[in-house]
Amino acid sequence: MSQILLASNEKPATEELTAPVREFIAAVNADDLPAAIDRLASDSVHHGRISNYRPEGVQVLFRLLLGVLPDLRFEIRDMRVDGDRVVSRIVGTGTHTGSYLNKPPTNRPIAWESVDIATVGRDQRGEVVILERFWDVFADARAWQEIGFIPAIMC
Repeated sequence: MSQILLASNEKPATEELTAPVREFIAAVNADDLPAAIDRLASDSVHHGRISNYRPEGVQVLFRLLLGVLPDLRFEIRDMRVDGDRVVSRIVGTGTHTGSYLNKPPTNRPIAWESVDIATVGRDQRGEVVILERFWDVFADARAWQEIGFIPAIMC
């Protein structure tokens, strides 16, 4: 993990710190995963319940989610900045119209809430990017288990 942190005497505006998180979510909602990945530092780590991912893995994860839930949308309900961290409460929604693990779609809508904790800093070009994320996209495991996305043993 690179140490591309904001200098301790540098106090960027809240908007500057929250921008990469908002832009990541907006890009996922627009089905523009390359733009979402551009908001991540090249060596960032996305920590989740199931595994940790580098940017390439984040793209695979969201491609999988969009295949199962083509109308996937995230809504930021609340954001707080604490130092170089942006904490967001996010609600995800989608309709299970894609198959997964050879299970047919249920055509049922699902919704879940998760918390994203993003550490934000500057990359080599000086752009503010997400360095590290702790986001459990599977936060409400029962919702995912109901449609067969997560085996019950993982809930």
